[in-house]
Amino acid sequence: MYATVNDMIARFGETHILRLSNPEDRTAEAVDVARVERALSDATAEIEGYLRGYYAVPVTAPPVDLVRAASILARYELAQGEHVSPSEEMSKGRDDVLKWLRDIAARRVHLDAPLAEGATGAKVGSGPRYSDRPRDFTYDTLRGA
Repeated sequence: MYATVNDMIARFGETHILRLSNPEDRTAEAVDVARVERALSDATAEIEGYLRGYYAVPVTAPPVDLVRAASILARYELAQGEHVSPSEEMSKGRDDVLKWLRDIAARRVHLDAPLAEGATGAKVGSGPRYSDRPRDFTYDTLRGA
């Protein structure tokens, strides 16, 4: 997983994560670690879907951006349920992360992470092009001779 329960608590606060992880129990005094880890696992899987094919997954030393993205996606996931729904701030955060992930998949944004085996930084078709066909227009054909 790219983020931990402690990362979530550090980013959003213990009370917030406590309430999101125990939506049915308002008297809970401890974070439901299993529920938060399940949301983090789902977020990691979603992130890897965008990274796979270009970056070696799982990213062994995830950059801070991936930890942040996993935390935001997991928070959104935790906020979905029978009696709760994500706030506008959570939805916007998730949308921003998904846009960022789509930019990574389209190679507009690059991570400081190892590339997958066989992946190169070059775009397909970005080298010089040559043609073996004779030219239609030459100096002699254009002169009108």
